[in-house]
Amino acid sequence: MNDVLEMLASTPDIRTLQGTQRRLISAMRMGVVATKRGRNSCCVMKQELGSAHAVAAFRTLVAEIGDAWPEPFSINPPCQPRLSYDEMLLLDITTAAARGERAHFDGMTCDMLSMGARNSVYRCAQRLMTVMMGA
Repeated sequence: MNDVLEMLASTPDIRTLQGTQRRLISAMRMGVVATKRGRNSCCVMKQELGSAHAVAAFRTLVAEIGDAWPEPFSINPPCQPRLSYDEMLLLDITTAAARGERAHFDGMTCDMLSMGARNSVYRCAQRLMTVMMGA
């Protein structure tokens, strides 16, 4: 029984993520650290995201999420290999946006975001993924 509960409560390890997913989480974590230390987070995020356009799109998405989320968005520190539940959701919604799966996106977010907030976050996620796929 404990194994089942542990499996249900566990989150993915960032070291097992591939490409874009790993880069998104690393950019978010490193950006938070840089900002807390009073450093320019854009430089750090550009290394992970690949371009200044991707950084701008990422920052817009993060701002939109910050405005829309009903509670503070949980981001683990870079030294934590496991993703937070919010980080997992970020990957899920950006993947849905990249695939054009609006119904799936809405299904994951409808209990916590209004239709207007979902529309804004979805558009920002789509823009980010479009920019990143082109970078």
